[in-house]
Amino acid sequence: MLDAINDLITNAMDYVLDWILVLPRDLRILAVALLTSAMMTFVRLWSTDQEWLGRADADKKRLGELIKQARRDKDKPAKKRFKDTLNLIKFKSVRFEGKPLLWVILPVALLATWCFNRLAFEPPRSGEDVTVRLYTPASAEGDYPHLLVDPEGGLSVDSAVQEIVRDTPMQYEGVWDTVVNQSVSSLLRWIGLSGEPALGGVATWKVKADAPGEGRHVLTFVHRGRTYEKELLVGSRHYASNFQFCDGDDVDGIEIVMEPARLFGVIGGIDWLMLPGWLVAYLVIALLLVSVLKRVCRIY
Repeated sequence: MLDAINDLITNAMDYVLDWILVLPRDLRILAVALLTSAMMTFVRLWSTDQEWLGRADADKKRLGELIKQARRDKDKPAKKRFKDTLNLIKFKSVRFEGKPLLWVILPVALLATWCFNRLAFEPPRSGEDVTVRLYTPASAEGDYPHLLVDPEGGLSVDSAVQEIVRDTPMQYEGVWDTVVNQSVSSLLRWIGLSGEPALGGVATWKVKADAPGEGRHVLTFVHRGRTYEKELLVGSRHYASNFQFCDGDDVDGIEIVMEPARLFGVIGGIDWLMLPGWLVAYLVIALLLVSVLKRVCRIY
């Protein structure tokens, strides 16, 4: 049910946002961050009392100057009085923050749903090797599952039969992952908040779509008498989900390994917060742009 709703929202939002996928990777992230910032900023024009907030902003600036002057004059009673007044204005300003959030929560949720399904990875391209993994319990080590592909469909596989071997821990590469993810992971293990993950079995294939243009393929896996299918899109602006959980005791899931979207090719995700790379960049840019737009457009 949730998957159906997710697909419905994503496909509907394609009619509005699919043009973004024509842009280069970095501009895609910038575009959705700008849309979010614009919604969160301009909704304040009709959902808040801009006149009151404008006067409050001027009062806060003036009080800040008075507090600095009182600090220089070593006038503690005056400094306390100005700080109390400043805190009172800030407290009263908070009542204007709820309504704008209520106005934007639905469109931002729709935008975020679309982004999770369209911006997280670079779609596989024709002529490129695509790594596909079948994850199983550790008890399946030594088994030989099959991957069935239709050669006439333009898809080839390095070897249809692969052995299930013990999976290995994630290997961090690049400056971002080494500095952020590996360092934090090591720190969490050192203080006892994280242990080594339980590793199961994995079988790995390399598939390639030789036909040019867009192609929709179905990968069919056979393991212990059961059949499992996973969709693969090649040469499209879209991509199929990178991971699919499987029912039953013999197969845990199927993964299509795709390149994560990284801002400037460097800024990746934060694993310990389960934030993908595009989302880290999106949040940072969106928050910065909100401040810039409010200042430039004089919106309070």
